[in-house]
Amino acid sequence: MTFRRFILFLVLALATLAAQAQASFSLVKPQNVVQGRNFAITFRLTNGEASAPAAPQLKGCTLLYGPALSTRSEYSVINGRATSSTTLDFSFTYRADTPGTVDVPAVSINCSGKTLNSSAARFEILPGDASDANSQQQGGSRRQHDPYAGTQTTEKVSANDLLIRINFSKSSVYEQEPVVATIKLYTKYGITSFLPSVQPAFDGFLCEELPVSNEVSLEHYNGQNYHTVVFKRLLLYPQKSGTLTVNSGEYKVTVEQVQMINMGFFSAPHSVEQELTTKSNAASLTVKPLPEPRPAGFSGAVGQFSVSTSLEPELLRTNEAAVYSYTIKGTGNIKYLAEPDVQFPAGIDTYTPKTDIQASVVGSSNMSGTFRTDFTIVPQEMGDFIIEGTPLIYFDPSDNKYVTVDVPSKPIKVLRGTNSAPAVEQTTLSGKTIDDILYIKPMSAEAQSHNRTFVIRSWYYWCAYLLLVLALVAVAVIYRRQIRLQADVSGRKLAKAGRVAAKRLREARSAMSAHDNDRFYASLAKALWGYLSDKLSISASQLTLDNVSDRLKAYGLSETDTDHVIDVLNQCEMARFTPTHSEAEIAGLYDEAAAAIRNIEDVRKR
Repeated sequence: MTFRRFILFLVLALATLAAQAQASFSLVKPQNVVQGRNFAITFRLTNGEASAPAAPQLKGCTLLYGPALSTRSEYSVINGRATSSTTLDFSFTYRADTPGTVDVPAVSINCSGKTLNSSAARFEILPGDASDANSQQQGGSRRQHDPYAGTQTTEKVSANDLLIRINFSKSSVYEQEPVVATIKLYTKYGITSFLPSVQPAFDGFLCEELPVSNEVSLEHYNGQNYHTVVFKRLLLYPQKSGTLTVNSGEYKVTVEQVQMINMGFFSAPHSVEQELTTKSNAASLTVKPLPEPRPAGFSGAVGQFSVSTSLEPELLRTNEAAVYSYTIKGTGNIKYLAEPDVQFPAGIDTYTPKTDIQASVVGSSNMSGTFRTDFTIVPQEMGDFIIEGTPLIYFDPSDNKYVTVDVPSKPIKVLRGTNSAPAVEQTTLSGKTIDDILYIKPMSAEAQSHNRTFVIRSWYYWCAYLLLVLALVAVAVIYRRQIRLQADVSGRKLAKAGRVAAKRLREARSAMSAHDNDRFYASLAKALWGYLSDKLSISASQLTLDNVSDRLKAYGLSETDTDHVIDVLNQCEMARFTPTHSEAEIAGLYDEAAAAIRNIEDVRKR
């Protein structure tokens, strides 16, 4: 028993040691700082013990004191597995003296006989606000404050205190060349509520929304220091040349200010909220047309790409399916490429190709991945064939030229399949064997002399003939009607608008029953905007409140009902950003949306 306990103790000790992570040493990412303020540079040692490193020398900064030490320990047991970690922080306090870029060098320490190195980093020392500097030069006493913590005043927020800017990562691009649009908030006050009432419209672009971190940073702009946060980034692909403009958005913002209340012997801060409406700037982008003449076979690919092909299986047999894959890899507008036009030889049947796109954002400013097209082929004849290579032609914006990627042809050999019927041997009257025709049986004299009645003289022949003519006329009429319906895309959307909206409203009602507010608001907004787009024949890029209001009035809806529809749309958009509502409010919003759709449907009936 003693030996078993010893073995158990040894196993637990080894498991605990294995669970402990190796020691690591890193630099906590420094943030930008305003000139004249104090800041800390922190180095973090995890799962180790060591003496404090030497304070790094920072350009334009004065070391005040340090290092200050702080420790933290964590221990947890998950599924019977114990883990523990310790953290030791070394903090050095500096004063920012001179504006500019500051490089934090790598620092090394000795931990248990091993040398650990931190990474290097860079941050900015921003100059003070120009207005504060002017006040000081004129003998004023304006107080420097933290731009994001709120000022000790309730004065009206000026246009320089709260900005929303739309920026493009490039000022000029080619058609289909990706460009990043960033919508950033600049503020000197705390924000308690931020609701977009009118979203910017990106007309003439294909949009791909990029993830944002919502990390607050300090930035110097137009002589002022602001706390900034990026609340939307989009990867845009311009679809036409010229100057494309993104119109300004409108936002409802609640700003938090601090007012000092005199309490007799002391003063206490008191938060005061101020609501205001602000607009973003309108940003423009110059889009250059692709050079002419465009080479034959160019289908709009812009970026840098490569092509590979494969055949599975390599050995083909008749009446057995195989897959010919055409794979494009690279960076650019890979999500919007056209399927390759691969020509297969006669004797090989092909089916509708299947496309698979695997793409993701690379470098936060472009899209990279693969565009794979699988062609299912079924050989019908034996022999040797060649699948001709289909070249890819793309435009490289970095070199300003068209590039042709040649694809080699692929020879294939087709053998007889196991499901193919072998040729039937037939014997002629002369006793010779024939492989390529069927045997013809001679007719007996009795069959030749048999009396015959011509079918054309029977009544049922003419009835069948008349029925076939009528069926042919009916098929022609139905086919012509179907062609007209297929050509009338807007008419089909108009006819199906009500059914599609009812289906989406059912999805919203299902989310409301499940108390899933986020999915409810998203489904309800999708139902309303999708219905209006189909019913009023408005493209997604032109869906704005002004366009919807004008089209509804032209459609015949009364001004009161039009205002009701616009009000419901506004409530849906605002509710998505303030999802805390009672069940009665959610049900009321759903009923108003359904009533708005019924009012529009009743216009045509009246």
